[in-house]
Amino acid sequence: MPRDVNQWNYNPSIMKGNLLALLFATLWLACGSDDESIFGIEPALASYNDDAPALKKTYCGDSDCKTLSSEDRYTYDSQGKLSRIENFGRAAGGSWIPYQYSEFVYAPSGMLVSKTEYIKNNQNGWVRYTETEFEYEAGLLKVERSYNFPNSSGTKMPVRSTSYDYANGKKSGQRWYDVEGKLMYRVEYRYKNDVLSHETWYDASNKANRTFEHKFSGNRRQIGEYLTASRELLAMIEKSYDDQGRLLTQETKVNNPLLCALPPGKIQFTY
Repeated sequence: MPRDVNQWNYNPSIMKGNLLALLFATLWLACGSDDESIFGIEPALASYNDDAPALKKTYCGDSDCKTLSSEDRYTYDSQGKLSRIENFGRAAGGSWIPYQYSEFVYAPSGMLVSKTEYIKNNQNGWVRYTETEFEYEAGLLKVERSYNFPNSSGTKMPVRSTSYDYANGKKSGQRWYDVEGKLMYRVEYRYKNDVLSHETWYDASNKANRTFEHKFSGNRRQIGEYLTASRELLAMIEKSYDDQGRLLTQETKVNNPLLCALPPGKIQFTY
C-alpha cells in the first residue's frame, strides 16, 4: 500500500512538540557514527525496503533495547494488505496498554481508500481521532486529504492535504497544504540506482532549509540531517536491513536537539 518514502519525514509543525523530549533525551546525544568513513554514496543492496510488512515495531528506551517504551502491532487481511495497526504504551508495572489503533479500507481494485485512527477516551471509550482519504491517478497515489474529529464529535473537519509528484515511476516530491490550500512545506527526492539518496526540504517561501543525505555500507544505511545553508549536521539516522532488504533497526543520534526535526531513539522491527 502507498506510504511515505520515509517514516521520519521532516515536519515543522511537530518539530516544536519534540523539543522538550529532545532536551531530556541525552542518552542519544552524539556526534554521529564512529565508522562514518566506511559509508559511501553507492547503494550496496538492490532494495532497502522500509515498508516491508512487519508484525511489530518496537520503540526502545535505551540504545541496547533492554527497556521498551512503546510498540506498534500490525494485522494483515487474507490478501496480505495491512488492515489494522494497534499502538501500545508501557504501564508502570510493565504490561502493554493499548492507547490508539488504525483501520484501513481498500477498494475492490486493492487500492487503499482510507485510514481511520481511533484513540481511547476515558468517557466515551474508543473514538475516531483522524481520517485520511487517498486519491490516485494512473495507479499512483496523487493526493492525501486529512481530517480530524474535534472534541470526539462525529463532525469531520479538514486539516491538511498532501500531493505527490513522480518521475520515471519514482516519487520525486511531496507538497503539504493547510486547510485553506496554502503551501506549508515541500520536499524533493533524488535517487541513486533507484534507491533514495537525497532529500531537500523547503519552507512555505520555497527556501531550502533541511537536507537529508543517504549513504550506504553493506546492509546498513546512514542518513544525515543537515541545515541546508550552513551544512551543520543536526542528526544522524542509522538503519540496518536483513538479507531480504527489510528494515531491522533504526537509530537516531541527535547533535543539535534545538534544531533537529527528529527525536532520538532506537526502533526494532519484527517480521
